[in-house]
Amino acid sequence: MGYKDNEYGRLRKILLCKPDYFEWEKINEVAKKNLNEDPAKFDAKVAAAEHEELSDALRSADVEVRFITPSKPHHYMVYTRDIGKNVGDGALMGRFRLPVRMGEEDLAEDWIRKSGFPVYGKVECGSIEGGDMHFIDPHTLCVGVGARSSLEGCASAQKLMDRFGVKVVPVDFEYKYLHLDLLFVIVADKVCLACEVGLPDAFEKMMKDRNFDIIRVSEKEAMELKCNVLSLGDGRVLSSKGNDNVNAALRARGFEVYDPSLSMFTLGGGGPRCLTFPLERDPV
Repeated sequence: MGYKDNEYGRLRKILLCKPDYFEWEKINEVAKKNLNEDPAKFDAKVAAAEHEELSDALRSADVEVRFITPSKPHHYMVYTRDIGKNVGDGALMGRFRLPVRMGEEDLAEDWIRKSGFPVYGKVECGSIEGGDMHFIDPHTLCVGVGARSSLEGCASAQKLMDRFGVKVVPVDFEYKYLHLDLLFVIVADKVCLACEVGLPDAFEKMMKDRNFDIIRVSEKEAMELKCNVLSLGDGRVLSSKGNDNVNAALRARGFEVYDPSLSMFTLGGGGPRCLTFPLERDPV
């Protein structure tokens, strides 16, 4: 496993989970809103077709796609990002907060080990989810502390990250934003998407001090998962159809944008980054 310490090196291998048992549940503000407005809006056949479109987009970008076997009780297992984070020596397994997702990390750890990838360690207390974990640089791992990840989880992760000389930096935000990657994603060296409304001033200052080119995303767009994209490396980004403002801004900066239809997943509370767990990236 060669993920190392970045968010934008060329992506080589990725882990997905087919939506065989996926359905919306009221476990985040996005899904709550859409279930309250029209529960019939969810369509399992559309979700299956969109997930296949996602897989095809990744393959067309020369990414090797691997699949973990879906688990019937785990309706949100399709969002593989949240099982943890890859670091220098392998996978750092997370720890889920909500009962509906508890146990996914164990299934993922078993798959990773059996597939020949190393597991570096496991967060043992509190909670921490992959959607909240983002390398800002090789020595700084920011972790969103909101609806899912906790300070206790950050402290447990810090003990595991000490050997790499990596500092875990908690980033506080309102619960309604779910994960940090709803508000912030790095797409290339010194280029990121960010929703200024939801991020604390200190975090914004850190990005500006590091001379990031910040593509601004409105709160409305962020709540529609339009900030939640995935860097494929080499100036390429996986976004989604209908993400017009973000896709245009990325293309204006020279990025190649892949935009499969992912409506069933964004309406359920997760976008391209949520749906993908990178197994191997090139170092930068």
